[in-house]
Amino acid sequence: FGADTRKHVGRAMMTNWGGERYVRGAYAAARPGRSEARATLMQPVADKIFFAGEHLAGPLIQTCGGARLSGESVARQVAAVLAAK
Repeated sequence: FGADTRKHVGRAMMTNWGGERYVRGAYAAARPGRSEARATLMQPVADKIFFAGEHLAGPLIQTCGGARLSGESVARQVAAVLAAK
């Protein structure tokens, strides 16, 4: 929108994710050659600890939609584990 940006934005909010005590950042980023660590994090630990989030969202990494889809997928995994007990 160039110089007219403010005309096209109604209301906005910004968060200082780096300043958030329990967040301390906004997006996942793997060091070069270390992205395979995500595959390890996707595996549950003894069917008791599960990880989800944008960092495990495959092609949707670094997105809110990816975080949601990752959470839904892990919720289904947890439900399946609980149903099997």
